[in-house]
Amino acid sequence: MNSNPFYSFLSDRSYLLTSAIAILTIVTLLLTLLPAETFSQNEIWSYDKVGHLLIFGTWTLLLGLNHSISRAGNTNLWIIFLLGISFGIIIEILQYSLPSLNRHADVYDVVFDTIGCLLALGVLKIIIPKK
Repeated sequence: MNSNPFYSFLSDRSYLLTSAIAILTIVTLLLTLLPAETFSQNEIWSYDKVGHLLIFGTWTLLLGLNHSISRAGNTNLWIIFLLGISFGIIIEILQYSLPSLNRHADVYDVVFDTIGCLLALGVLKIIIPKK
C-alpha cells in the first residue's frame, strides 16, 4: 500500500490519467499546430516559453504516472523523459515542415520543453513509490 494519497487516488482511478493525457495531447497539438492567426496576439502569448515548460512538463508527469500505475514493473523515467522531449521535437519539426501553418520552429521551445520534462522527472521520483 502506498502512503501517498495522491498516488493512491490516481491508482484507483487510472482512467483519469488516460483521459488527461489524451485531452492534454489534443490541446497541445491545437495550440502548437493551428495557424498563428487563430490566436489573437494578447498578453498570454508573451509567456510562450513558460507555457511550453508547463504543458510538456505536465504531459510528461501524466505519462509517467500512468505508466507507473498501469505497469507492474519499475518505470524507467528516462524513457518517459525522452518521450516528452520527442513529442516537443516532433511538434517543432511539424511547424518547420508545414509552412501553411504560419508557425515557426524555435529551438528555445525545445529547451523549455526539456526543462519541463526534467522538472516532471523530479516530481515523478518523489511521487512514484519504489517497487
